[in-house]
This record gives sequence, C-alpha cells and structure tokens, in this order.
Amino acid sequence: MFRRFLSLLCILSFVLISCADANSTDSGSTESQKSTSVFSDTLSCPLAPTADMGQEYIDSFIFLGESTTYHLKNRGVLSGGTNTHQVWGPKSGTLMLDASTAVCRIVYPESGEEIDLSEAMRRKRPSYILLTFGLNGATKSISKGSEYFKGCYKKLIDTLQAASPESIVILQSCFPVAKSMDMSNYSVSVSTLNGYINTLNGWTAELAEELSLGYLNTAEILKDAEGYLFEEYQVGDGYHLSKEAYLKILEYIRTHAYPKEKIK
Repeated sequence: MFRRFLSLLCILSFVLISCADANSTDSGSTESQKSTSVFSDTLSCPLAPTADMGQEYIDSFIFLGESTTYHLKNRGVLSGGTNTHQVWGPKSGTLMLDASTAVCRIVYPESGEEIDLSEAMRRKRPSYILLTFGLNGATKSISKGSEYFKGCYKKLIDTLQAASPESIVILQSCFPVAKSMDMSNYSVSVSTLNGYINTLNGWTAELAEELSLGYLNTAEILKDAEGYLFEEYQVGDGYHLSKEAYLKILEYIRTHAYPKEKIK
C-alpha cells in the first residue's frame, strides 16, 4: 500500500509541475506576441492608403529634414516652385538629427531672416509638419542605438509641439540610396548603408507609434527588387533625388493622408 501511495504521489506531483510549466509558457508566448504585434488600428501609424487629397493638402505642409528634403525646393515641385515657403532649413540647406537639432536655427522663408526653429513654428503654426531624418549620420545613429536616435527625435518633436500645439507632426521614412552611389567617403558598403536606413526607419515607425503620430513609409515606392533606390530616381550621386522621384513622394503623401477624424 505504501509503495502504491508513493507512486500516486509522484504522478500527482509531475502533473502539477507540468501544468505550472504550461501556464508559464503560455504567458511568455502572450508577452512575445505583444512585443511583436503590428501597429494598432487605433493609431494613425503607419498612414494607410486614402483618396487623393489633392494639392490643397500638400500646400498645408511644412517640410523639415536633410538635403533630400531641402531639394523639394530645388526641384520646384511645391507651390511657389523654387521660391516656395514650405521647405525649412538652415543656410546650409541640410540638417542632421542629433541632440542639437531641436534648438537649430533656420532661414525663415517669409522674411529671409535666420531664427530659432521654435520661433518659426510660433509664427507659422502650420497645419502639418513633415520630418524626414536618418541618412545624415546614419552610421553614428546606428552605433549609438535606438534609445539615442528616438531620444533626439522626441526632443525635436517636443520642441515643435510646444511652440505650436495645434500643428500635426508626421514622421516619414528616410529614403534608400542607389546601388551606384559612390561610397569612397563611407566606412561601409552601399548595401550595409541601406540596411542601416531600414533599421532607422524601423525605429522611426516605432517612435511614431509610441507617440501616436502618423508615419509615412514613403521609402517603399522608391526601392527596386533588391532594396536599392531606383537608378532613374537619383541625379548622379546615388542619393539626391530627381524631380520625378519627388513627384512620386508627393503623390504618396497625398494618397496616405492623415485621417481627418484624428484632428482635434
């Protein structure tokens, strides 16, 4: 009897331990699913396809970013052509996302004077401001990690929103580079650089979700089958874009509009 009792006790113990392990595994599985879940449908990130909102929608934007953003002005694709007031930037025409970007100075198009970015936001109070960062300093950003990159971005966003709370901030993917890009000034290959860009775009999308901002995955329409910028979309250096590329980008923005129901 005693032996039978011990056998039953061992079997019962095994069953209880197995159930505990199963519950632990199910809980871990749920947490894993949460951490890799797709963007919530309740957020405006990423911005989904919409009807074409037309030129009036594009005219309501201010564009801020690197030289690939500033060249919207050079290519004359916005209202006002090369004299457009919709593109902001410093005298150099380019910015790099770091801790100082939030306190940068820009040439204010309406007056030609150099003023703080926050002051420009207070004056203009745009309906939308589109931010595009990642290529400049990509290697540095990757080496410093997602916390650094997102922190710099958030500091910039906080500055913009504090100066003009009613303005809607939208983040955009930075653009891929072409296979023919001259990499002599880089320490990595062109494929590695595009890999960095993809990672930075992923971090940008994550930040947009965390802050309930819109995210435009514009890069998807600029890539060939291998993930490089289409050669016909670059102007000889492998990363600055052609007028045709910018027209495609503007079309993407118009047809992935910020949902009106999200506007307070």
